[in-house]
Amino acid sequence: MKETLNISEGVPQELIDKAYCVVVLPSVVKGAFIVGGSYGRGVLTCRGGADMSVAWGAPMMMALEGASVGFQIGGKATDFVLLMMNDRSAKGVLTG
Repeated sequence: MKETLNISEGVPQELIDKAYCVVVLPSVVKGAFIVGGSYGRGVLTCRGGADMSVAWGAPMMMALEGASVGFQIGGKATDFVLLMMNDRSAKGVLTG
């Protein structure tokens, strides 16, 4: 996660400083030939405190999965960095 967030062309530090949670999903793979699917694994970490003064918490492992049907062909791999910028979005992820 540190390597992904420290890329020079990556996410600006001022955005990371404002985020309640960060999700890093390296190499989400998508492939399709009529029927398609996607899969990727990554990590989520959040910080707490009323003013976000508590350090980043323990990581939580995540999986991203999906399927699709229709006229499609191809494949790709994408890296995702998702920032949760308010406490409502962070609570929604952590509570279900």
